[in-house]
Amino acid sequence: MTSNARGVWLSLITVVCWSVLPITLRIASRHVDPFTLTWYRFLVSAILLGAILAALRALPPLSRVRVPRNAGLFVLATAGLVSNYVLYLVSLSYVSPTVSTVITQLGPLLLMLGGVLLFHERLSRRQIIGVVLLIFGLFVFFNRRLVELMDMSGRAGIGAIILLVASVTWAIYGLGQKVLLGRFTSPQILFLIYVGASLLLAPFVAPTSVKGLPAIELVMLGLSCLNTLVAYGALAEALHHAGATTVGAVLAVGPVASLIVTWASNHASPGFFAPDLLNVATVAGAVAVAVGSALSASK
Repeated sequence: MTSNARGVWLSLITVVCWSVLPITLRIASRHVDPFTLTWYRFLVSAILLGAILAALRALPPLSRVRVPRNAGLFVLATAGLVSNYVLYLVSLSYVSPTVSTVITQLGPLLLMLGGVLLFHERLSRRQIIGVVLLIFGLFVFFNRRLVELMDMSGRAGIGAIILLVASVTWAIYGLGQKVLLGRFTSPQILFLIYVGASLLLAPFVAPTSVKGLPAIELVMLGLSCLNTLVAYGALAEALHHAGATTVGAVLAVGPVASLIVTWASNHASPGFFAPDLLNVATVAGAVAVAVGSALSASK
């Protein structure tokens, strides 16, 4: 398996993790506020990953972390990821989850653009066609939500602006991590980001709110924490093996994966999620996104 192919598969692991995450979060957040839940996800991931690195004697050397350029990149990547999490949570008070899914797809696309502009990664003709098809597919896929998406006034407009900023901050995180991969291993980078994120969120959380939670909610909280570790671990390794353009393209299939998870969840437990009504254009858009992503991910 080539390095690029390995990066594609690792990116798909991230897509799967992010697609099933709403299920665990939906159950885990019944009695825990979003900020506390997010803090636990970062904290548990930092503890588990730190223990693994300590056992392997692979903790990041502080002397290298203290280098101003490296420290600045860590602050940038951490602030980007934390901002993305917080802004996404705030946006859900203004727009529907479907609209959120549409706009946050700008994150992977901005990551692709950053790969071209900052790392001089080149897009082949096939990849360019794939990007165009992917963008077109996203619009068609959400054809019934375009009016809501384009409404930049009122609560929907505020939510859209918040999500646009969140997409930019996520791309900043991804690009910052891409640069750091030349100086640290991906587990070391994630460990430091998780620690930094836990510290940034600490003033806004209520740790004792998890006391007395039903067993199923505690289990889902644990799975949410593991999801963070696996998803971003796979993403970091994907960026190491493949270019930011390739990784960004694969991550853009997220709406299709989310649709499948939503359908499966509602089929198993009717009403678990608010279903999206499907039509011929929606299915065609899903196919276009999948084909466009495949073309964009190929060299």
